Amino acid sequence: MEKPFTMPKLGATMTEGTILHWLYRPGDRIVKGEPVVEIMTDKVNIEVEAPLTGRLVRVLARDGDVLPVGSPLAFLVDDSDVHAATENVQIPPSTPVASTPAAKREAALLGIDLHAVVQAGARLPLNRGDILAFVERTRYASQQQENGRPSFPAIPATPLAQKIAREHEVDLTLVAERKPGGKVKRADVEAHLHKVAGAEQAAEVVEALSPVPSPVESPDDVLNPLSPARQLIGKRMQQSISVAPHIYLDLEIDMTEAERCRQSIGHNLQDRGEPAPSMTALIVRAVAAAILLHPDVNAVLEQGALQGKDAIRQRRSVHVGIATDTERALMTPVIRNAHQMSLQAIARELRRLTQAARQGTLTPDEVTGATFTISNLGMYGIDTFHAIIVPGQSAILAVGKVTRRGIVIGDLENQYLLM
Repeated sequence: MEKPFTMPKLGATMTEGTILHWLYRPGDRIVKGEPVVEIMTDKVNIEVEAPLTGRLVRVLARDGDVLPVGSPLAFLVDDSDVHAATENVQIPPSTPVASTPAAKREAALLGIDLHAVVQAGARLPLNRGDILAFVERTRYASQQQENGRPSFPAIPATPLAQKIAREHEVDLTLVAERKPGGKVKRADVEAHLHKVAGAEQAAEVVEALSPVPSPVESPDDVLNPLSPARQLIGKRMQQSISVAPHIYLDLEIDMTEAERCRQSIGHNLQDRGEPAPSMTALIVRAVAAAILLHPDVNAVLEQGALQGKDAIRQRRSVHVGIATDTERALMTPVIRNAHQMSLQAIARELRRLTQAARQGTLTPDEVTGATFTISNLGMYGIDTFHAIIVPGQSAILAVGKVTRRGIVIGDLENQYLLM
């Protein structure tokens, strides 16, 4: 019996997700706990695991589709519904093969012998997915022979590892040599691909250093496709700048005491083996304290939220988002309940979230729910800039670099006033 595979709710605030890539095709066998599809929500990519062991029968959602939580993505068949195993079972040609009507129709249309499907390892009763999987395997084996490619011996490997190896034409025996006596997993195949890619890249560099004739004609422009994460960022920033009125206020403040405080606390932490807090951590602590004194900043206008009328949602907790640059996209991990945390705790959480953002291991809950955002470009030498308010918030703090400069201190009568 086919079972629906729906868009999971991967975070408390998740309402929709984007299909990035299916790791299996219709007819492929899947194993419970193995990733089956990659989904993006709130700029975080997550591999969703198969909820059962069986087959992927039908795929309803294509790559790039944006669907709400609960929408059907595919249909699966559970092995627990199969009552008779047929491994190494020979069915006489004269004996009918137990199969569903859909499987019989598909086999008749494609000219497939049901006995051959059983001999290939399918279980009774056969379903349409078994027929499609058999056709796919047969087609692939035929292509391998036509192209003169070697057929690889059976190697103990997970279904996903076998699939990736098949798609990239990787000889699993080479991978298994580095893992004697163990089952080859997805990470092993990807490590092999990474090593091969590194060697190919080195060869390309050597080739690029060699003089080659310039092409007679080359295009002036290059089209680089946007990743789903960048598409989502662009969509939300355009929405924010066109909907929320932006008023920019620039102010210079004296950071002397702040730096002295950071160094003093840092010395104490270093004596205990912890690194000194960053200036960003100090700013987060100051922002959280300031928001408690001015709670109106920790609010947002919501249209039709109060019996169909517009209302202001006042938030009691302070969740500070930190704009973080990564190779993939600009991420905004969230320090939750920053108003209840010490500077040391904020510094530790900031380091953890920053590392997770750059490694791509953030969870949906770690990038959603911010009530205020800080964007610090001081480390890039930026003096001042204007940031765009994140949708669902009422303000954002843009921080530039800290510089040393001379200032006048004294009574007014001993100063020159310039306008």
